[in-house]
Amino acid sequence: MAHVITTQKIVDGDKITVVKYNIKGDAGTAAELVDATLFDASAFKTGSVYNKIMEIEYCLNGFSAELFWDATSAVPIMSLAKDRPTKSEFWDIGGLVNNGAAANVTGDINITTKGLISSTNDGYIIFYILERKVRKFTTT
Repeated sequence: MAHVITTQKIVDGDKITVVKYNIKGDAGTAAELVDATLFDASAFKTGSVYNKIMEIEYCLNGFSAELFWDATSAVPIMSLAKDRPTKSEFWDIGGLVNNGAAANVTGDINITTKGLISSTNDGYIIFYILERKVRKFTTT
């Protein structure tokens, strides 16, 4: 068997997406999740390379993880600690945005785990994502 990630769309609106990912480890899988896509931007109405994360809520039992914006060179978002339920809000600062400095930006969010080696390891991650409006300037 392999590690299992299930997706629950809570809100899939024109401007906001709320999605929950349940992660279940498998003792028969020695490999970690490495650069695995969690949030596939193209699967949601807000699908955009310009999404911004407004809130992340998570609880990882027995393993930790790193989140990255997908691109040719991954752009770090944040580290998720193990065994410590956490809710991080970014509304006051306008959200966590992919700065777009890397090539081939997709808007996807990827995960790499550390310690996801047992069937007793499980957890969840909830993203609150808004579509970021990008202003296009023209010269006249």
